[in-house]
Amino acid sequence: MSESNVPEDPQCGEVSATTERAPHRWPLQVLLGSALALCAGVAIAWVDTRPGWDDTGVTAGALVVAAAASSFAGIPPSIAAALVAGPILVAELAGGMGVLLGILFAVGGAYVGAFVRRHTLGR
Repeated sequence: MSESNVPEDPQCGEVSATTERAPHRWPLQVLLGSALALCAGVAIAWVDTRPGWDDTGVTAGALVVAAAASSFAGIPPSIAAALVAGPILVAELAGGMGVLLGILFAVGGAYVGAFVRRHTLGR
């Protein structure tokens, strides 16, 4: 890299390589994982809003599994929980405040997935 592309340090007037920052790019794995987490959240919300569906335990379990799998795939746990639980919150919030417990299940699953990833893959 030529020094003409490196910005000057405003305090000492010298060219500094430490002030240059590369643009932040999300890895393709995180982008695809985020898309799949959002699709899982939409699918869970769709099933949960069906007229004949009345099994809260299965819905909570699906939130935990989807968030854990998303976080294990490399998505940050807070983003994984938001992507998985967000659609069901949007779809069911008018039905009462009980749906807010879904956030707890998604956050718990996401952090379990991150814990397992860290201790098995070392990342």
